[in-house]
Amino acid sequence: MAEATQRLNAAPDKCHGRCYGAEAARDAWPAPQLAVRSDVSARPGYDSMGASEYEDEPEVLAAKVSLLAELIGRSRRCIVYSGAGLSTSAGIQDYATQAPESLSGAGGAASSFRSPMCAQPTAAHRALVALERAGKMHRWINQNHDGLPQKAGLPQEAINEIHGAWHAPDNPVIPMSGCLRDDLFDDVQQCEREADLVLALGTSLCGMNADRVVSGPARRAAAGGPGAVGSVIIGLQQTVLDGDSTLRIFGRCDDVFLMLAEKMGLQVAPEWPEGTYFVPDVLVGRSQDLRDGAALVITRGMHAGAVGEVDGTDREGNVKCRFKCKPKSGKLRAFVPMVVGRWWFQAAVDGQVLGLPVVNVPPEGSEAPGANRLRELMRAYAQ
Repeated sequence: MAEATQRLNAAPDKCHGRCYGAEAARDAWPAPQLAVRSDVSARPGYDSMGASEYEDEPEVLAAKVSLLAELIGRSRRCIVYSGAGLSTSAGIQDYATQAPESLSGAGGAASSFRSPMCAQPTAAHRALVALERAGKMHRWINQNHDGLPQKAGLPQEAINEIHGAWHAPDNPVIPMSGCLRDDLFDDVQQCEREADLVLALGTSLCGMNADRVVSGPARRAAAGGPGAVGSVIIGLQQTVLDGDSTLRIFGRCDDVFLMLAEKMGLQVAPEWPEGTYFVPDVLVGRSQDLRDGAALVITRGMHAGAVGEVDGTDREGNVKCRFKCKPKSGKLRAFVPMVVGRWWFQAAVDGQVLGLPVVNVPPEGSEAPGANRLRELMRAYAQ
């Protein structure tokens, strides 16, 4: 006798979202089916649910993707809020995946890369960039550090890497007990206030400060606020905010966004052939000397004023640097390798960012705009 399908034992709003105006259709949908069982918490020590993974039935998934397209079509200020589950199929490990047989892709063949810096954008990343190019995304708040949205072609000015970035020396990765950069957190708060729709993708929503960008719009939608569309949560695992969402989709981000792209007629770029990479219109900034050995200074963030130099490029053409950074304790300063994403220089040439993470050390006697400020930063950091 065949084993009965095991399903998520939860109320309809926690299985499918509140589905404002479509409650009758929602109540006819079966609950998501259990795909991978786990008896442990997804994020021990945080406000998270279990690590079991669920998937919607194919017919339900298709209906939900159609509803997702409608919600995005109604939105005038759509924010994407992504977590590690968006990048697991690129081979980058996450915290929440606990089951060895996970559907997320964590631990799969793609993770054989020697470094996560080598990872390339997933289908979901490419589809989301197509969504931005179609004018349907206002902002992307990324908890990940990997630069995969920019590698897929997202302009730097469209993203907030709230927890730090591997490709921006002015925005080092923040530890769990650390403080968010003020300007980036201000942007998160503004997005929370102004968003009418937030897409929460591959995130466990376990109580991080930036999770407010999901809970705020959801509350406005529940209260019937004018123009409020609410939140959509997409992922394999349950979250504590599922019951507050307008729509809850259980599935892999890649699958959902390829279906959405087809539904919306988005022009999704194909995967780059092995050994080739996305190239911005320019490779280097016209006003910066990025030759090997050129002196650099970090312009902002916790290491503002640190001095270093260019140390070649990586295989994708991103600029490698090394800076003498202050240790957390003691006085010994050692060179720390860092990388600057090529996309930063494109954004600067286009005049779309207020400043670069690194610039050349101003020459002695230079009175160029900003030169004196950089010297002050360098003096203060050297103390």
